[in-house]
Amino acid sequence: MSFRHVDLIIRYRRAVAVATCVFALAALFYALFADPVYTSRALLMPPAEDGGEGLLSAWMASLSLPSMLAPQTSGSTTAAVMVDILGSRALAEAVIDSLSLTEWYGADTIDDAVRRLRGETYFVASQTGMISLKANDRDPATAQAIALAYIAGLDSLNRSLQFSRAEATMRFTSAQIDTFRRRLDRSRERLAAFQSEHGIIDFDEQVRGAIDIAATLKVRSSIVAIERDMLRGFAFEDMQELRRKELELENINRQIESLMDGGGGSTVFLPLRELPALYQEYASLQRDLEVDQRVYSFLLEKHEESGIERARTTPSVQIVDPPNLPARRSGIPRWAIVLVAALVGALWMSAVLLWWSWLGARARDPQDEAAMQRVVETVKDDARALRRRLRI
Repeated sequence: MSFRHVDLIIRYRRAVAVATCVFALAALFYALFADPVYTSRALLMPPAEDGGEGLLSAWMASLSLPSMLAPQTSGSTTAAVMVDILGSRALAEAVIDSLSLTEWYGADTIDDAVRRLRGETYFVASQTGMISLKANDRDPATAQAIALAYIAGLDSLNRSLQFSRAEATMRFTSAQIDTFRRRLDRSRERLAAFQSEHGIIDFDEQVRGAIDIAATLKVRSSIVAIERDMLRGFAFEDMQELRRKELELENINRQIESLMDGGGGSTVFLPLRELPALYQEYASLQRDLEVDQRVYSFLLEKHEESGIERARTTPSVQIVDPPNLPARRSGIPRWAIVLVAALVGALWMSAVLLWWSWLGARARDPQDEAAMQRVVETVKDDARALRRRLRI
């Protein structure tokens, strides 16, 4: 900007001052009479992975078996899922119905009320898994009530999902428990009958070690198969967790075959298929009995955990900071709104003056004026030629 432009603005400083005052007064009017905005804030944490899965993981660790079962999600992933639930239409409609927000917003339809509510609420999940919730409204009590209604709705939905999952798990494990109870009874009967018939009580430590390893691998194989079947009830066939379980099951079965055939190159334990026929039969009966006992114990534990989960009444959403009752309006302060509007008015009028000065300078330039006349004549000639071609 040259000093000529500065001089122009100074000469028309009254116009700049008038525009500044007009913008400032308009902003002051808006700040005084517009609806205030109050923001209620809350900080949430996803439910801790304790209870059923923790007890079950401890039980698996006591047997030196891999931890399992239902797909585990990290805190950040769980928080992202909860944020999506908070933004769902079902939860928004539940909040609107519970607080009669359709009438409060003056909306004609439920769709209008949902759009208005979504524009006044914000949910953000941090990388650490914490969820920030904000609810805006012209009334501080209503803003707090909206935040509380969202938390209550999220807790209710989580409880419903947990109950449904626990119910499905209990039905699945109940059927498996009946199956393995019958298998365990048959295994005990067969082993008792074999010992009574042949007078066999125990093997030496080398054979016992091979049987224990085979039994442990067989337990792992049975449990991974159960995990795979459980995941099929909650996941799609092509999910990564389901595929991992299938690969793990294949690997365990290969280890069992290697132990049976002695293909692993180990000289510590005898290959079970190299034992005499009588010993092989006893080893098979002993192994089946231990497998049935461990899997039956595992299923009972899981069934009990599912029952506890189904009857759980503790809140599923952990509230770190409860929604506050805002004492001050949020957003830009009134004085800042007026100041920004005044600055915009001054800049706008200065730009208008500079543009007007530039137009005046262009009008006084002979060459520029002649060029503009040539452009006008060319456009007219082209328009006449186009009309002739179109016969208009």
